[in-house]
Amino acid sequence: MKNFALVQTIGSAVLLVYTIVLWGLPVAPALAMFDLITEQFLTDDKIINYVVYGLTVGACFMVYILSLLFMSGMTQRIIHVRIKGDKIVDNLESWTTIRWAVCAHLHRCTHPVLVHTIPSPICNAYYRLAGAKIGKGVQLNSINLNDPSTLTVEDKVVIGGRSIINGHLVEKDQIVLARVHLKKGCLIGSGTTIQPGVTIGEGSVIATNGLVGKWKNIPPGEVWAGLPAKCIKKSSSRNDIED
Repeated sequence: MKNFALVQTIGSAVLLVYTIVLWGLPVAPALAMFDLITEQFLTDDKIINYVVYGLTVGACFMVYILSLLFMSGMTQRIIHVRIKGDKIVDNLESWTTIRWAVCAHLHRCTHPVLVHTIPSPICNAYYRLAGAKIGKGVQLNSINLNDPSTLTVEDKVVIGGRSIINGHLVEKDQIVLARVHLKKGCLIGSGTTIQPGVTIGEGSVIATNGLVGKWKNIPPGEVWAGLPAKCIKKSSSRNDIED
């Protein structure tokens, strides 16, 4: 891309303005709810009013959370990089990088409120809205599922707290976006890091604080652990007794 530095500078300024909108606009419905409730329920009793104010602020905060997640998720859904096949490779100074960077920034903007929704259907709905494919019965305990549009999570998957899943990397002055596929019933331990292009087989387990390097294909039903992760057990069944 010609004049990438200029585009990046102008884009950063525009993104700063949109961040103000993203964080500020969801306040509007919260304030409307505050006015509506307090007008209806305030009395001449100070103690009752304190209770009304407290509960109203809590309800308004939840409205703010939902509004912010919806707005961020919808924006990411519109502008995210569409990956044809398993990966896309482009020059670092490209529109692909800009679109990826904007989505990454928007996702980070949700962190202060997203943390209050895990694990819950609200969190799952946000990731779906942002472009992730999330199955049924999935439990997401991390706000660091980066690049949602690269992520496919099948039914009954559990992702532990503090886990990091990246769908991008930068190599040789190029940006690479690659799909990450977590198959049915697999378990990702807390603090685990999963790199781009990884497939975790059905029923497999990645132990706590493991690191699964890029392009790894974990076979079904195995247990992997370590830095980098290696197979430590051929079966993840709890009924198996090790020698």
